[in-house]
Amino acid sequence: MRSKKSLPKPQYYVVMCQDGLVFSGMQYGEPKWDANWSNAKPLELSSTEYLLRNKKYELIKQEEIL
Repeated sequence: MRSKKSLPKPQYYVVMCQDGLVFSGMQYGEPKWDANWSNAKPLELSSTEYLLRNKKYELIKQEEIL
């Protein structure tokens, strides 16, 4: 029998702006920011490209904030 190799778990990131607010989704085509970190929407790295066009944003690994 072949052993099944599990795929590596994708890394998820929380996007934070310079004001300390976290990305919580999109609203009317614009990023929505929230001061409540429990509302943060973790994203895979490939999904952060649009937000990271602005250099005022920072990525934080989801596992570092839990």
